[in-house]
Amino acid sequence: MVNITGELIDKKVKNIRFFLNYPKIEVDNESDETREFAKFVNQSILNEINIFEEVVIYTYQDENIIGNINVISEYNVAFNKGNIISVPMEFSQIIGLTDISYIYSYNYDFNLMKKINLEDLFKEDVDYEKIIQNYIMEEIYEILDTYTSHITYNMYELMMESIYICEDPIFYFNGRELVICISSFELTSEVCNLIEFPIDFKKLKKILSDYALKNIVLY
Repeated sequence: MVNITGELIDKKVKNIRFFLNYPKIEVDNESDETREFAKFVNQSILNEINIFEEVVIYTYQDENIIGNINVISEYNVAFNKGNIISVPMEFSQIIGLTDISYIYSYNYDFNLMKKINLEDLFKEDVDYEKIIQNYIMEEIYEILDTYTSHITYNMYELMMESIYICEDPIFYFNGRELVICISSFELTSEVCNLIEFPIDFKKLKKILSDYALKNIVLY
């Protein structure tokens, strides 16, 4: 059985305040090998936090900071069933009203002792990246269309060209949906509120792998 508890790093480095909430994985009544895998996952989480801290400190080391820069992380246990977990974690640095963030997700199968990749959720002969891209772009078009009366055509085209979806996006799942995460640095500043795109598993059922249908899809 996999248990997920919360840990907190609360510290200040010069004018940078860190409030970093992060998950800690514990396994009960499992083999030594599984416990070692849990340690590996926990270390991966801590490594990501350390990198984030170092980048923030390095970025502002020569800055004359007035007031505090708040640096935070939050996580959510989206899925924890049958020794399979999906835990998205958001890292943010807030300077006044400016919020720059990115999302990482920890998707692991403790039965197979492996990281779950996006390709594990789909049949082998499926171009799942193209399908996901189409779903996301359809939603982005719908959102931007609501603002067309307030922007020029040239600005609309510029905003669409600025949106980039990487070939291997961050994702998590909750049993009902596959959620594709797009961090703020991947988006134009005009649409920086676009972060997560949920896709109902019902829409994807015909192209999901047996692994996903058996272990992850809950409806």
